[in-house]
Amino acid sequence: MGIQVEVFGTEKLAQLQQAVERLADSGLRGELLESLGAIVETQTRRRITDEKESPSGTAWQDWSDGYAKTRHGNQSLLQGDGNLNDSITYVVERNQVRVGTPLEYARVHQEGFNGSVSVGSHQRLIKQAFGRVLKHPVWQTVGAHSRMMSIAQREFLGLSSSNSKELLHVIGDFWKEVLP
Repeated sequence: MGIQVEVFGTEKLAQLQQAVERLADSGLRGELLESLGAIVETQTRRRITDEKESPSGTAWQDWSDGYAKTRHGNQSLLQGDGNLNDSITYVVERNQVRVGTPLEYARVHQEGFNGSVSVGSHQRLIKQAFGRVLKHPVWQTVGAHSRMMSIAQREFLGLSSSNSKELLHVIGDFWKEVLP
């Protein structure tokens, strides 16, 4: 595999040599990767706050009725206090960009989970008993136990086709500005 370029004139040859040197500039590559990382971070945050669908376009499953009753008016799928959305970040390393989150629970939402979870012993504040609110809440020790959990997959990391098109457009615009 190779490239053949036919050049007429020393001025044109000098322009092409300059373009090749610019393409090899690692500073430019880093600048482009920083731009792409920022864009994908924004796309991912938008998916969480507004779109509520996987990169493939599949709408996220609604909360179960029981869980929905525990949510407040300003909360929505994958948005309680905003920790997940706020944690989305990108890192440029060598010749790549990684976009993700350091939060441990994020993987459960990205991939879904169905199984047993071990819960260690802990204290719990009991505010009601037998359907009645207690005048004086009581702290109670809850022993270690296991419980079954089922959390639907709500994929938020990845690129949709429109995300990819936007990135290709940015790459094209970047190189148009850089090359003569």
